[in-house]
Amino acid sequence: MSSIIHRLDTAPRHSQRYAGGIDIPSPLGRRLVLAFPRWSPGSYLIREYGRFAHDFRSWAIVDGESVDCSSKRHGSNEVHITIPDGASSIHANWLAFGHDLTVRTNHIDPSHFHMVPSATFPRVIRGSSAPEGPYTVQIDHPEDWTVSTQLASEGTEPCSTGTRSIFSAASRDALYDGVMEANATPEIPFNAGGRRFRLKLWDAGGLPLAEGRVNFLVKSMQDLFAEFHALFGEPPWDNYVVILHLTEKARGGLEHTGSQSSQMPRTSMDEGDKDGWRDLISLLSHEYVHAWNVKRLRPKTFEDYDLSIEMHTDLLWWFEGVTSWLGDMMCLRSGVWTDEDWAADLKRKLTRHHGMSGWDHQCLADASHETWYHLYRPHPHSAETTISYYLQGEIAGMILDLELRRRTKGSVGLDDVMVDLWNRHGLHIEGDSGKGGIDPRGITEDDIVSSMNRLTGGRLNAAVRRLVHGLGAPDMSIWAKGMGRRLEPLDDKDPVGWLGIHLNESPLRIRSFLAGSPVREVLQPGDEIVAVDGRRTRTSSDLKSSLRGKVDSEIVVTISRHGGLMELGLETGADPLHPVMIKGKGNAIWHTFADSRR
Repeated sequence: MSSIIHRLDTAPRHSQRYAGGIDIPSPLGRRLVLAFPRWSPGSYLIREYGRFAHDFRSWAIVDGESVDCSSKRHGSNEVHITIPDGASSIHANWLAFGHDLTVRTNHIDPSHFHMVPSATFPRVIRGSSAPEGPYTVQIDHPEDWTVSTQLASEGTEPCSTGTRSIFSAASRDALYDGVMEANATPEIPFNAGGRRFRLKLWDAGGLPLAEGRVNFLVKSMQDLFAEFHALFGEPPWDNYVVILHLTEKARGGLEHTGSQSSQMPRTSMDEGDKDGWRDLISLLSHEYVHAWNVKRLRPKTFEDYDLSIEMHTDLLWWFEGVTSWLGDMMCLRSGVWTDEDWAADLKRKLTRHHGMSGWDHQCLADASHETWYHLYRPHPHSAETTISYYLQGEIAGMILDLELRRRTKGSVGLDDVMVDLWNRHGLHIEGDSGKGGIDPRGITEDDIVSSMNRLTGGRLNAAVRRLVHGLGAPDMSIWAKGMGRRLEPLDDKDPVGWLGIHLNESPLRIRSFLAGSPVREVLQPGDEIVAVDGRRTRTSSDLKSSLRGKVDSEIVVTISRHGGLMELGLETGADPLHPVMIKGKGNAIWHTFADSRR
């Protein structure tokens, strides 16, 4: 069977563009319909990738001759092409911008091309006998570049740009759920836990990579990934690709079935940046969990996802929040994090957790379902009425993990539940060895609860219902006590009047309010804080200085609201000083949680 060919050419990279193209053999009917995806797997935001394409041209081959075709935009993401009589194939070319440096979008410049298939390749909706594959992908790039991707390599050949790298995919999922990174940095192969891996690095500013730190990163990934394989068993995939962009500030990660693409500030690779390094290895761990939990263990509604419409699920608390919990737990178990690292990370998360008041207004199931219009498109009051299925899902996962271990004297944890679900319902992905789980299918909340009940010999239904569908924040002091740890507040050595606000700098404007803010009924998001008791405030440091020694005090704040100046009398509060510091060595249950499985 002839394949649909997707063509890419990096020749226009100096203008941050690439040339795209598609060749479709043996078209059917009178109209060919192409549709650019509107979002990417692993992301929950409509991005309208088709808006980056321009100068679209199409033609057909009729009796060996090239004949121009009529093509028109239709709706937000479709292109309709008229198929002439006798056409043996249809072809289209276009140019597209790749200027957005994120893991979910394309970015091209003279030094590299980061290509996300769902941001690039239009689907054939109508007019082809084989719209779901097989596919061939051709990418023309400079001779000194190489391409890292999970797609199957079919070799290379010379071309006008330098080198043409050729890849294949047998199905839609294999094509769209991946990534390509083309640049001049050689791949770094390594082994971990019985499987092969490849690391592809790129620095956005063209700065050199410190060999010693790269070696340290590889060694850390070896320890980390081997810990995963000790838990799940050797995975059915091999030759997994890790793509890492080092940037000035941008950060983020996106998982795929046989690869991941991550971005972190380049300082995270510095030996002295402990916080940055902790965030970097946590991100790589999180995305690797997704190779099991999301890619092969999927919510039922994602068994056959549609990239042109929003796809909602109530289970993102499990597929993202519990993924965060497991990813960080594996950092601790593998030794790439110390106990101090783990405690420092949890301190940061608990600080955010206590500052949100949305627990009284939104449950985890609703937070999951509503992510398309809350998490990625927040408004200034979102923190007051919504919660994050990432952060609060992770907190709920920790509470559930303790409950499982408590009931079984440490013999069963939430990680065992994920392994059980994987063995029962894991999907077989193209290129995997084996056949997946004994009953491969998308899962529901009932499946998660059934696994907990089966492994513990009890009933966790009420506990899950309370955490996932109930309102009110879980009490993390219960978790700490059950694990033989303690939660303590930070020492308040610098008493400063507390307003309970998040601020933007330059100018100093209110972004949002923290839980329990004493000024919530007086100030508004967007207010610029000009002065406190007549003292000019230009930065958050100025504001802190103006409030020092004014705990539970009356103050006069000068603000600018929509261009008008006004003075308002406020009463400050005292910083709630929530318990966020982790103390103690832990008990026997803690060690079943924290100790390596290797």
